[in-house]
Amino acid sequence: MYAAHRYRECAPGKGKGVEKKAQTAAATEATPDGEKILQQVDRESGYRRNVDLFWKYVIFAVSIIFISYHMWTSRFGMPEVIKHRAIHVGFILVLVFLYFPSSRKSPRNRPTVFDIALAVLSIGMVLYTLLQRDAFLKRGGVAEPMDLYVGALAILLVLEACRRSVGPQLLILCIVFLLYAWGGRYIPGVLSHRGHSVERIIYQMYLTSQGIFGMPIGVSSTYLIIFVVLGAMLDKSGLSKLFNDIALALGGRLTGGPAKVSVVASALVGMISGSAATNVATTGAFTIPLMKKVGYKPYFAGAIEAAASTGGQFMPPIMGSVAFIMAEFLGVRYLTIAGAAIIPALLYFAGVFFQIDLRARSLGLRGLSKEELPDVWKTILRYGQMIIPIFVLIYLLFEGRTPLYAAFYTVVITALLSWLRKETRIGAKELRDVAVNSARSSLSIGVAMANAGFVVAVLSMTGIGIILADNIVRLSAGQLPIALFLCMVVSIILGMGLPTSACYVIAGSIAVPILTKMGVPPFQAHFFVLYFACLSTITPPVALAAYVGAGMSGASPNKVGWTAFRLALAGFIVPFFFIYNPEMLLISDSKLAIIWSAISGLAGTALLAVAAEGYLTKRLMWPLRIVFGAAAVMLIAPGLRTDLIGLGLTLVGFAGVKFLPAAKERKAIAA
Repeated sequence: MYAAHRYRECAPGKGKGVEKKAQTAAATEATPDGEKILQQVDRESGYRRNVDLFWKYVIFAVSIIFISYHMWTSRFGMPEVIKHRAIHVGFILVLVFLYFPSSRKSPRNRPTVFDIALAVLSIGMVLYTLLQRDAFLKRGGVAEPMDLYVGALAILLVLEACRRSVGPQLLILCIVFLLYAWGGRYIPGVLSHRGHSVERIIYQMYLTSQGIFGMPIGVSSTYLIIFVVLGAMLDKSGLSKLFNDIALALGGRLTGGPAKVSVVASALVGMISGSAATNVATTGAFTIPLMKKVGYKPYFAGAIEAAASTGGQFMPPIMGSVAFIMAEFLGVRYLTIAGAAIIPALLYFAGVFFQIDLRARSLGLRGLSKEELPDVWKTILRYGQMIIPIFVLIYLLFEGRTPLYAAFYTVVITALLSWLRKETRIGAKELRDVAVNSARSSLSIGVAMANAGFVVAVLSMTGIGIILADNIVRLSAGQLPIALFLCMVVSIILGMGLPTSACYVIAGSIAVPILTKMGVPPFQAHFFVLYFACLSTITPPVALAAYVGAGMSGASPNKVGWTAFRLALAGFIVPFFFIYNPEMLLISDSKLAIIWSAISGLAGTALLAVAAEGYLTKRLMWPLRIVFGAAAVMLIAPGLRTDLIGLGLTLVGFAGVKFLPAAKERKAIAA
């Protein structure tokens, strides 16, 4: 969510002894600039970077006012709901039209007259909404012609902002849904409905608490924006540097150490950033060259970074902010969501970690030497106090404070603590940068959430969600595993190329009713959809995180994508089992059942890694890989019977490893 940056050094300080050697190690193999890669594959990174001085000051001013408004309202209260959301949308639209060119031929150093006109229209739309909202309510919700004209303008502005900052996937989806709301009477079969007039559609999308100003933009204008600011503050203070250096110091000397460092660092940084693609570009600039240096092939290094960064989106306690959307959907406390995510996140990262360890052992890779590691104590002395805000955030949430209250004071404490050391100090210039970066990072999220509101509103207007649920239930013949698989496919397809938050909102609006109709509790259904919404970033053919990893490592995007998919295999399996095994989500009266669920699941992910890599102490033949794969599934699955079967298959697998010959070495593995 915050802007990509480069790590140009492995250790704190410059030019002395170990630190200089560590810097040299990180730079041994040049990695393409992360921001350039992001611009090529991610629409939200294609903004104007080098604008003329006048427009730079205009953008700075708008960004600072935007962030200041949200900081103030997060603590001291906000105006009426629709007015607050309209102000949020207005700021986003203005900045999108100033930042993002309308076409490739548009100038990159300044907005065009057309861009300025759209920004002015956006301001006019917001002012009209603020000034006329009370009159509209006094009329009992009766719309006047001007309301509908401005509403039509608002819809067009939001769609155009989507085209520029998010991309064609969501734009096409929204247009299809809007056309469906109008033309349902012309569609034969089960998808037919009575249709709605253009006036009715505009009314629903602009004048109600659905559509543009619906729940998705409500979350964006409250929780998401303040946590974007918090992420930018923590990044500016050097917390990412602290995470990377500590992870490197603790794990760098292990077998294949840099890859394990990548998993830990990407999980920690991605938890704050919430954007898998951006996280690959930031931490990948540091970890990918190190992985290549110790012997990992470029495609595998890129895949490790992509898989680890993707997992950061559902890593508690922050979970890239999507936890707040789920809490809003379910009407439960944020901490309930964050707590439930612990075991699944543990299993996901364990699966990635086990695979990279087995790959390193099979190739005989070493770790980094002591001289190549950063001085962790110097890093802690310089940046260590910046971990305190994370504990403050968790403490305030556990005390029952609202997420807005907790985030506001965490931002304030981060700013104060930063002044304890020169390296972390956030002064006026840094605060300006935080405001600008936060505002820019929130644009694609806000635009995506406003457009997601169209989809949610059409689902409500037409009943298409119920129709889809009925038909998928019928297609699955009442079999829950089939329905789960179909919902997984729907979530992944809808998530291709979209920000995770928007993907989750749209997929959840469609897939969750299907699962609840099949008897799945809403809590587990939402978690199921969330996981596959996140995993869409590494699922070919459209896998943004994998594309960035490929660009950073200089490998084939297709090869990186499928390797990342395999590394994240546990993430594709575990969601199916917490549908049947709520203990994985801490839903149980028995602590012993929860602990056993975590232990058996962890053993299962370890065996799944063995099956995926085809290596334990030697290269395994296919029958043994199948045995270990079956044992993994049985151990992850709930129930004593399946655990006993899994244990028996594990013993068979170990016996095969001991007594059967090793498989022939395959060039693909060594490569």
